[in-house]
Amino acid sequence: MAGTPRTLTQRELNRALLARQLLLERARVTVPQALERVGGIQAQYAPSTYVGLWSRVAGFERDDLTRALERRTVVQGTLMRATIHAVSAGDYWPLAVAVRQARREWALSVVRGELAEREVAAAAGRVRKQLGAGTLRRAELEELVGPAPAASPSASP
Repeated sequence: MAGTPRTLTQRELNRALLARQLLLERARVTVPQALERVGGIQAQYAPSTYVGLWSRVAGFERDDLTRALERRTVVQGTLMRATIHAVSAGDYWPLAVAVRQARREWALSVVRGELAEREVAAAAGRVRKQLGAGTLRRAELEELVGPAPAASPSASP
């Protein structure tokens, strides 16, 4: 007969969480592996991504993240809480799909009737078609869909 499972103390739970987030000691892992381990790092303010990785990855240097982004093993994009995150390429699509509907509903609520869902779908089609030929710069995206509307201060995803 199995005994009652031991309950972790507050300190043990705290240490386990810090270890999982690679905050007790730097790990000898690649940048994508570190991002997978911690579930991505918020990158709204770009320097915080570098500091976050430097704090977690043994031997991390600034160019490591830049190279990972260039090699597309790491993706930087709008994900959780509608903020920019750096995640591994393998984690990007599952996370993007998981938050897609909530982000769409939030975006439509921000423009409050200025755009119909039909217009958003048409713009998405234009963007998809152009992305099929390669990457787009922000100015090119705005040319396809128009500038991003200003979010109201009370709106949040």
